[in-house]
Amino acid sequence: MQIPNRTVGVDLDGVIADIVNQLVRFSRIEYDLSLVPSAFRSENIETCTPIKPDQLRKLFCEPKFFQTMRAMQGARRSLMQLIAAGYAVHIVTDRFWYPEIQDDTRRWLSDRLIRVNSLVFATKTEKQSVARNLELGWFIEDQRSNANLLSEVCRVLLIDRPYNQGLLAPDVLRVKTLRQAVDAVARNFMPGTPLADESLLRRIV
Repeated sequence: MQIPNRTVGVDLDGVIADIVNQLVRFSRIEYDLSLVPSAFRSENIETCTPIKPDQLRKLFCEPKFFQTMRAMQGARRSLMQLIAAGYAVHIVTDRFWYPEIQDDTRRWLSDRLIRVNSLVFATKTEKQSVARNLELGWFIEDQRSNANLLSEVCRVLLIDRPYNQGLLAPDVLRVKTLRQAVDAVARNFMPGTPLADESLLRRIV
């Protein structure tokens, strides 16, 4: 794939917002379940934890779950670094759990001083079309299934999580943190510097 352009898509939950630790907190409060982040070893939460599907839906439909979610450490600074370097940054998120969630999400970003070019709400099956319509050159994801689909449209950086292990498409690179993902994107356009050193980006096959 050719060097992509200066337009970057970023997932929200699991990349900018710390949904796993929020699930740990809320499952303890609501269901008296003692979970740790490492227990989340699959995208299908109900298959790797004691949380039942109806309990999970109830948590996601509770506005306070999303309203009080913490941001990932360094997320705001990393996004600011991209924007300051001249990138257009678009958050693309699959949040449709209750009627006011879009307004809550905009408020959550504003309260944390996270400013981007646009916020797009798209289902899992729509993300690929959104990436194509926005002409994204890059996408930063945490779900392996999304990353593999998006790689047909743009280059994808997958932040390493216990729940996203497995086979990756050729244009998906695994990175350890959001900051490393941002550094990899930025290096591709800094005059006089080589492409991001992919030996630092661990590909799991």
